[in-house]
Amino acid sequence: MKVLLILTFFIINVFAVQEQRIKMYTEHYPPHNMKTAGELTGISVEVLDEMFKQMKSKQTTKEVKLTNWSRAYSVAQKVPNSMVFSTTRTKSRENLFKWVGPIVKTRVGVIAPKNKNIVINNITDFNKYKIGAVLKDVGEILLLERGVNKKNIQYVNGEDAINLSFTKMEKGRIDMFAYGLGAAFANAKKEGFDISKYEVIYTLAEAELYFAFNEKTDNEIINKWQASLDAIKKDNRYSSIIKKYK
Repeated sequence: MKVLLILTFFIINVFAVQEQRIKMYTEHYPPHNMKTAGELTGISVEVLDEMFKQMKSKQTTKEVKLTNWSRAYSVAQKVPNSMVFSTTRTKSRENLFKWVGPIVKTRVGVIAPKNKNIVINNITDFNKYKIGAVLKDVGEILLLERGVNKKNIQYVNGEDAINLSFTKMEKGRIDMFAYGLGAAFANAKKEGFDISKYEVIYTLAEAELYFAFNEKTDNEIINKWQASLDAIKKDNRYSSIIKKYK
């Protein structure tokens, strides 16, 4: 009888893990996560879709909620069984989440109009300028970690934060913009900005993008998601997605 009870308890817990649905949040961050013709797509979204297939999950990428970054990031920290992507994994964020990845490599830096001729020799040089950054984004976090004065950071928020930041640079309302470089330039080009007028004046970090789960998420779930990502990386599913966006 004791063995039967233990076995029953084990089976119940396994099914609980299998059936646990994850609340998923993301932002407009091309080419990783973005809405095109009304559909959510991008590298990370397509990777996630293949992971669901690998897990034989009932969840789909249609359940992902697209919102502004600060909200998505805050929800994933506060709400059990929630996840936000694509999230740059950094030392200061390490213990805030449980991580599944990496999805892809990323480079975070600071962009400025070429005609401003801005040269940053030392991190303290940033304190001479108005720096645009998205609230709770890795760009803001890295600037603050390196000692940039918070009063020099002007926050840009909303689902259209990248477009708004380039508009502010063109109008002289901010001098530069700290963000993931690939996403910033991809979105700016798509929105019609002449990206040849801009340059990277400083690299803040070479890092990797992950799926970041609420820290209370069951480790069985994390392990299952990680195993599914590892599996699609072993065949041509993952590489085929990456090639599409090169």
